[in-house]
Amino acid sequence: MRSVPKHFWVIVCVLLLAACGGAPADNSATAPDTSSSDSAPQTDDAVTLGIALVDYTDEHKTWLEQEIIPAFQQSHPNAAVEPVYLNWSTLNETYAGYFAASDGPDILNLGSEFAPEYGDRLLPLNSYLQSWPDLEQYLPATLEATTWQGELRGLPWLVMPRTYMCRSDLLEEGGINAVPQTFDEAIAQAAATTIINDSKLERAGIWTIGADLQDWQEYIQFIWAAGGTLYNADGAPAFDSNQSKRALQFMYDRRRAVLPNETTAMLGEAQGSRLATGEAACMWSNAWGAPLLDDAVWNDIVIAPSPYPEGGQPVVQVFTDWLGVPQYTKNPDLAVEFLQMLGSQENQAKYNEIFGSFSPRKDATIDNPVMQKQAEMMAEYGRAFSDVRSAAKLSEILQAELPLYFQDIQDLDTTVQNIQDRYTQALKDDGKL
Repeated sequence: MRSVPKHFWVIVCVLLLAACGGAPADNSATAPDTSSSDSAPQTDDAVTLGIALVDYTDEHKTWLEQEIIPAFQQSHPNAAVEPVYLNWSTLNETYAGYFAASDGPDILNLGSEFAPEYGDRLLPLNSYLQSWPDLEQYLPATLEATTWQGELRGLPWLVMPRTYMCRSDLLEEGGINAVPQTFDEAIAQAAATTIINDSKLERAGIWTIGADLQDWQEYIQFIWAAGGTLYNADGAPAFDSNQSKRALQFMYDRRRAVLPNETTAMLGEAQGSRLATGEAACMWSNAWGAPLLDDAVWNDIVIAPSPYPEGGQPVVQVFTDWLGVPQYTKNPDLAVEFLQMLGSQENQAKYNEIFGSFSPRKDATIDNPVMQKQAEMMAEYGRAFSDVRSAAKLSEILQAELPLYFQDIQDLDTTVQNIQDRYTQALKDDGKL
């Protein structure tokens, strides 16, 4: 899938940990190593193993249903594997239902920040995986994201950085010579490369995969870029800090450089990557919003980390999605064996090749120059998107409060104070403060 010197992944491990993917993939599914004493013998009873997935495409579904599951059933003839395909927008509500009922899929697809939210409801896996040799191949930073209270609670599934990608030809058209580095440069670039005709946005100087430049995860990134933290030493939120205010003010000013007022008509529904169509000069995105890796437009795209204010530093958010086993499962040994199968070098490579994402394994290789550049960005500027406490509630709070400020319904001080007060109460309600 991709190739890079062995020492490169050592650098990735060290830098990602400080600041916060063998051979080319083939299409054959690999059976898990069942020699471990932790593996339970199969019985004559029929068992159904459920797996809830959020990170998938139609090609993934075909691969899973036609290759992986049949291969697993060859060594587990009494086991049926049933995928459940979910989406991020309703995931927390769905999982809340599973845990409340103590019933649901035996494997859950989790987000990068979910360890503090679900960790104590997931099966501790140290004893299951301590003799699994493949575990040593996982990047330490990705295992850090899946660890809770000293116990591994799942296996990393994919690694995806979010970087800034800018069309150099469109920057030049707007009189911009380089990708912006500072907050002030980013606001100027957004304004210079935005095109509005008849009160309708035709090209955005900057766009994000989140809601029209109001993305709560990007806000967290800018807090880090400004030198801030999410929590004080006592565990209380730090959303009323000067760094948090500075990050939010920047996002407001940049958004107004693209959308001068709320009467400006937004871009229409995306027809492929907005970078490829020219609807965005720059974009903050992962693989979902980027052009296809073989698109010739990459000849005109420059990849960069986040802008930052004076005294701050550039950041690349690194997301590690992972698979965990809920404690309510009646089939823990079987679930772990299926995780081991999915976690093999070949299957990790195939899965991430389809997605255009990065394998969390050290023995993965990188051939594509675009992904090579992204890997370099992760190594130099990466910060894991993890340890976000009561993440579902924080997301809800930020998605409610940020638009009120961005759309001139409330001011900056009111917004940060509302976030601070509401999140403090949420942490107290969850016993995290």
